[in-house]
Amino acid sequence: MLRIHGILRKFRMRLHGYNITRSKISLIGALLIVILFFVTINSSSSASHSNEIERQKGILQTLSGWLPGQNGKGKTVPFANTGAATGSEFNNIISTTSDKEYWQMKDPAKLRLIKEAQKAQDPGEKLLKKRHEFYSNVFKVFDQGKPKIAELNQYLAKDRIYHARYVHGEQDNLIFSEDYLKGFLHLDDSQVASMKEAHSHVVKNLPDKLPENLYSGDGIVYVAGGKFNWLTLLSIKSVRALGSKLPIEVIIPTLDQYEADLCARVFPALNARCIYLPYVLGDGSSDSYVTKFKIDGYQYKALAVLVSSFENVLLLDSDNFPVHAPDFFFDSEPFKSSGLIVWPDFWKRATSPHYYKIAGIEVSQTQLSPLYDEGGGQYDDVKPNSAPLNLKEIPLHRRKGSIPDPTSESGQLMISKKSHIRPLLLALYYNLYGPKYYYPLFSQGSDGQGDKETFLAATTVLQKPFYQVGQFLIAFGYFDSHNDFKGTGMGQFDPVEDYLSIVKRKQAGTTSTDRDRPFEERPRVFFVHANHPKLEPWGLKKDGLIYDEKGSRLRMYGKGMKKRIGYDFEAAQWSNMKSLLCDLRIHVGLYENVDRDELCNEINAQLDYLKSTASSLE
Repeated sequence: MLRIHGILRKFRMRLHGYNITRSKISLIGALLIVILFFVTINSSSSASHSNEIERQKGILQTLSGWLPGQNGKGKTVPFANTGAATGSEFNNIISTTSDKEYWQMKDPAKLRLIKEAQKAQDPGEKLLKKRHEFYSNVFKVFDQGKPKIAELNQYLAKDRIYHARYVHGEQDNLIFSEDYLKGFLHLDDSQVASMKEAHSHVVKNLPDKLPENLYSGDGIVYVAGGKFNWLTLLSIKSVRALGSKLPIEVIIPTLDQYEADLCARVFPALNARCIYLPYVLGDGSSDSYVTKFKIDGYQYKALAVLVSSFENVLLLDSDNFPVHAPDFFFDSEPFKSSGLIVWPDFWKRATSPHYYKIAGIEVSQTQLSPLYDEGGGQYDDVKPNSAPLNLKEIPLHRRKGSIPDPTSESGQLMISKKSHIRPLLLALYYNLYGPKYYYPLFSQGSDGQGDKETFLAATTVLQKPFYQVGQFLIAFGYFDSHNDFKGTGMGQFDPVEDYLSIVKRKQAGTTSTDRDRPFEERPRVFFVHANHPKLEPWGLKKDGLIYDEKGSRLRMYGKGMKKRIGYDFEAAQWSNMKSLLCDLRIHVGLYENVDRDELCNEINAQLDYLKSTASSLE
């Protein structure tokens, strides 16, 4: 501005002697200041924008270098062109957008990015149109199968079903028998008949196979959006650090949750891409049956599997962190023969007996399914039986034909769309009508009600194979100053090692279980579902969750994680936070209003603490 004022003084001196009034001089001077100001600002803005593009190139180079088997030089990322990571179309859109900061990109520009990415992957959008047609036909069946009764919210008592941890044998002091489970959610005969008719229509009209070339390959799928964009980025960073080469797709439910910087640059550099759900699910035309449904919350998971481009999917929650590369799962047993893998949750199954009538399933009164031994990590076979059972003393979900105990934990799921498209679509039907109908039927108001039971229920109804991991999950956390355990996450086990250990025991004819084996010989922990609290550094600081009662820092996962998974999980994640948020300073919408220096000071302080306490780990 001093330079501008100097120019103005010279300008006024040259005007001296001319017949121009002071007011006119002032006006001309003011105009000159404005002109020079905008010239200066535009020049600065142009330079700043150019510098920002160069900075982004450096970020992409670093991110690409994290991909296994790559050095980040002259490399082609599989999703680079489809995700506009090369920057040409992206920068063109930026330059024609009134808001130059792409992390604040407006909706029209976002849609241009989304469409350009789709066209790059699918020229002519023939595949997209084929998928739209398939989805509309399926949703037509769902619409025709809409329950025609009022919401299921009538219970026989004020108390809801006891949220009981799964235990077996003599330890089980509360039997979830058929009679017991009948005592909660109320349906009369007419309601059951109406629901059964709708359910039967859907099952009869689901397609038996997929249109040709609708899906291909193996990959990991996340549902992101909003704060989950950050968690997904952190999980993807972990996956790549482990050496996984699997392509990744990130489902974004709504346009306001679509972060242009992440979707157009950062994710593609990590061989991941965003899929904007409404765009791939339907064309928005009024004659599409997709538009008849309002989709939210738990319903996104089944949809995410359906709209992903992969034929075989490992579905992960955004707060789930594999601790080993999962690439080999897809070509190994048990996935090759089963087509669906589910992992256990802590709880007994509380599904209403009414569900089995609605689904047309006959639950046996004489035959039992294998007994799940959570401590031994296996399902124990039972001898055939012809005599009637004392049904009052038998859990409903021990009886053949029912969905087996325990409940499922849906932080991770593996499914083949080729072999299990009908179960996937039936699970989607359950979720679309879940909040008012099927969630109450599956959980009867108990904690954890949601999508988690729908996949295994649909597979059981349609009598398709599945593999339920035998090794029971473990809780991660720490003991506070009062010696009370504070849970922070869950550990799930390697399904391949789980399968092989069971096969080995059967071949040897041994009755030994994991109780009889050293810890090191059991299946390894494979997933850390860091669900409570989330690994969100600013939130952890604000809520005081990384400090004890005296204000000293603590380890949220205690001292045993390294022994469990082979490395310091907590330090690894905080190091990843530092790389993403502080070293590369990647923009994430969650931290848009957080001072980045203050955030990074906190991350560095916690990381220093974790490093200083590494010697205390078991």
